[in-house]
Amino acid sequence: MSAIFAFPLPNGKKDRQLSRRSKGCLTCRRRKVKCDEHRPICERCRKGFHPCEYGESFIFVNESKVVAREVQRPKNKFNILNISKTPKVQIKSDYVPPSLDLHGFQNEIVISFLVKQLFVEVQSPPDDEHSISRLLLWDRDSTAYLSGLCLAEAFFSSIHRLSELRSHASVLYGQAVQRLKIELVAKDNVQTSLPRATIWSALFLGVYEMISSDSMSNWLKHCHGVAAITHMIGPHGFEMNEAKPIFQINRSFISIGAIADRKRTFLEQIAWKQIPWSLEPMSKTIAESLQDILCDVPGFMEDVDVLLKSQQSGMLAHRVASRLRSCFQELDVLRISWNYIYADSCWEVVNTSRSCDEVFEDRDSPFETMLVFSSLERAIEFVYFNTAHLLLHSILRQLRPANHPDASSMDLASFLDDTDCDAYILTFRKHDDRYLNALAEMEREVYC
Repeated sequence: MSAIFAFPLPNGKKDRQLSRRSKGCLTCRRRKVKCDEHRPICERCRKGFHPCEYGESFIFVNESKVVAREVQRPKNKFNILNISKTPKVQIKSDYVPPSLDLHGFQNEIVISFLVKQLFVEVQSPPDDEHSISRLLLWDRDSTAYLSGLCLAEAFFSSIHRLSELRSHASVLYGQAVQRLKIELVAKDNVQTSLPRATIWSALFLGVYEMISSDSMSNWLKHCHGVAAITHMIGPHGFEMNEAKPIFQINRSFISIGAIADRKRTFLEQIAWKQIPWSLEPMSKTIAESLQDILCDVPGFMEDVDVLLKSQQSGMLAHRVASRLRSCFQELDVLRISWNYIYADSCWEVVNTSRSCDEVFEDRDSPFETMLVFSSLERAIEFVYFNTAHLLLHSILRQLRPANHPDASSMDLASFLDDTDCDAYILTFRKHDDRYLNALAEMEREVYC
């Protein structure tokens, strides 16, 4: 079946008629009837119960073969690729060629190394504008960034023994000190509160002196500056969670400086041990409670010095002994809690050649066993505990009747004996049955 088209001409006459192929089904075309071209079955075949066939078949033509056949050339011996029989050198995906220039990322590398290795205990939310990550990686125009970069380069150079980087860190140190002085003078003139970034700057410079200088006088000056700024802010200025990380570091830094000076610090006051956690009292960790005891140590040292110089200080000796007993009791409670909460966080293992090489750098290990911790936080708490015990016992020995005549009436027999001190100080009891020891001691505390 075909259709006829007539095209009119401009003069009104019709042109010759052109036919086109019908798109109807084969059944209607054989029957020579008009098809409505409905697919897949037209209405005429459906009503007449005829098989409706359109009979269209699509042929796939692979054009790529046609093109390849056209461009194919006759082969000759000069176009044959000779494959080498020598073995190939495979480079690992994580291999970094030593010739790769990383100077463009030097600041980011040393700062990331500092944050990961030295400030692991600080945990701030990433959106905190005063966090150490934002200060050291985002705000590159601040004094805190310059001070942190100075510390990062000094720390990186001391670990990897890079003299050029150490020299550059000393240049940055001079620039950071000058900028910090200008900021402190400007804040003093306008009588405004100091931002926490200024505290970070003083803290970074103080830690830089501890790492790079052999003298105590320089880093003690920065320590006194950090203490003055912290005291100026007050305990209420550290109640918010974003202020806790810097307060946590400040307390350690200030207490270390106060121990070196053997002078008490304001951190031993009750307000500084309670107010920063007043909004969330249960958020105080064991490490922070151990820091409370370490903040009392400088005051004990100052009182002992007074006792050694004075001939009649009986009341002071009794007061010091009473406070020492309270600290020992608090340490014992913290030890029991630590053993119960972190029962499986420490193991005592025998030294191997591989572990000794990593720790002692090819030197012979002086110890037969090593303590392995599940995390660095647990190791820090372990160090806090043993450090507090060692310092308190050193003060206790100075209060013995043999060292001071006015201490003869003090009840020091209730403290630990000297024969048990060494075994008690340096370990948390036996590591293999720590959990059972903690439960036994908790039951003893309940029934006693």
